[in-house]
Amino acid sequence: MSQSGDGKVLLLHPDDDPLSFPELKWSLIVDLGRAPESTYQSWGRHLACPVMSLFDLTEGTDDLHRTRELLECGMGEAVDEFGIDWWDVLAQSIVPQIQQLILLRRLATTIDTGADVYSTRPHYLASALQNLLGGKLITVQSASQRMFHAVRHYADALQQLEFAQLTQVIQDKFDPQHKIRRLTADRPKSSARPFVLLPSAYVNVSRTAVAYAAMLPDVEFLLLTARNNGRLGIRPANVRHTSLDGYFSSVNDGDARMLRQAYRRLRLRLASCAAEFEIAQASGVLAALESWLMWGLAVRDAWNVVFDSEKITACLCADDSNPYSRLPLIIAKSRGIPALACHHGALDNRMAIKKQHADLYLAKSEMERDYLVRLCCVAKERIVIGAPACLQPPVESRNPTPSSADWIVFFTEPYHSSGWRTGEIYRELLPKLLVLARDSGLELVFKLHPFESAAGHRRTLRRYLDSPAAQQIRIITGPTPPELWQNTICALTAQSSVALECSARGIPIFLCGWLSDPCAGYVQQFERFGIGQVLRSPQELDQVPHWIASSSQLAPQNNSSKTMDPETLHQLLSGAYSCPAAASA
Repeated sequence: MSQSGDGKVLLLHPDDDPLSFPELKWSLIVDLGRAPESTYQSWGRHLACPVMSLFDLTEGTDDLHRTRELLECGMGEAVDEFGIDWWDVLAQSIVPQIQQLILLRRLATTIDTGADVYSTRPHYLASALQNLLGGKLITVQSASQRMFHAVRHYADALQQLEFAQLTQVIQDKFDPQHKIRRLTADRPKSSARPFVLLPSAYVNVSRTAVAYAAMLPDVEFLLLTARNNGRLGIRPANVRHTSLDGYFSSVNDGDARMLRQAYRRLRLRLASCAAEFEIAQASGVLAALESWLMWGLAVRDAWNVVFDSEKITACLCADDSNPYSRLPLIIAKSRGIPALACHHGALDNRMAIKKQHADLYLAKSEMERDYLVRLCCVAKERIVIGAPACLQPPVESRNPTPSSADWIVFFTEPYHSSGWRTGEIYRELLPKLLVLARDSGLELVFKLHPFESAAGHRRTLRRYLDSPAAQQIRIITGPTPPELWQNTICALTAQSSVALECSARGIPIFLCGWLSDPCAGYVQQFERFGIGQVLRSPQELDQVPHWIASSSQLAPQNNSSKTMDPETLHQLLSGAYSCPAAASA
């Protein structure tokens, strides 16, 4: 859509509502967040202009490959004395911004050069678009309005968190180098016993890694968590736990100075090699990454102390994107220690864009292996299929006749982290889910993602439903209890890996495809392997009661993961393998 020189394009900050500016007229409003199509249709009617999301310009999984091409431009410049490439380690943190800049370049081709850029409030994408077009950047909100909305945003965010989550946020924000946390943490006494290292910063990562450890009760494992969020309440007897806090020390200023200089050279080189990096440099995205170097060096040094003081015989990493757990994988590889990686979810689209440091990658199913080879271009000889035994759910026969104890469960996801306007999702979805539960004779249950809190979700329910309706909805947090699987007649989610578990248990799972990430291709991969029923729009929720009533929809699907052979896992961790032999195991 070409905009004339007289047309005014408004960039809408993800926390703003365009109806707050009814007196202003626009030829196009571009939301820098994401919302359901019904939201944009409603806004368009009220404001008499088209409204779209920047994410509408996504070109599917092709954007993953463009992202990888861009990331590869930065390799080899900011390398430390241990051979660690800090662009490789830290660039994963700005992948969302890089992908949005790819979309912004497409948007710029639809707007006349020299056009002014209007934005509801300051945003790096507004600065980037101004840089591309060459016009003026005009902020619609006043300074006092921006201050008011910023305070309200943080107040709302704090209300969504439980105390433990709030504590973790404060620690991450104000103690990134663990200077305070290390003061109260005792460094564990070194043990002469050999351990397989399980690095983690999140509870889901810990669960997956420990599930593999449980398969080898005669091998000792060390679950080393970099954040409190990675702790597990219950662990197998062969898994020892400790915190990384006690291993932190002060960062060498000389190291930091050298890497800052190297990174500044890298920024200049990147800005000259790709338009996306040119605007990333101009809008401050690349500069922000430099501020994380001190944190990264502190984490690196802590892990080096772990490897120097403990007898680590192998490293099994269940999240090789997060620097907290990516760094020990890199260090293990550099020291000649067997390094294995896997992912705590069903699929990981970052495998298409990041450098692989693991000797071998553990895929939990044929579906995951196919995704890694076909879409992420991972060499098939570097993949071993095998899931932890305790993650394999039993296939259960479901009673197709609903009873008073039967549930319809909606598994939530961290929509906000993917750019979604969470409130708009629930504004559209909640009434439809209530009607669906009523028409199906089932109780509506929400199983929350670990990043969410029950208190915050209750507030969301009260915001969009009347009090009696909100009180009818059951909320479950934490690990999935057995009663959920016993009571669930059908389930819904967007693209959560819980779809595999439901499918393996014979529970019909419906995927809200309109809420999925088209760049990741998860829903398409689920559909390719017969996992769940994809709903293309909210209107298709009306058909779910019919599908539930159909006995054929309740039949177990043969999509269970393949369980890892314990002896094979033992050989992988001991390094007694060759890539082709291990991959065919």
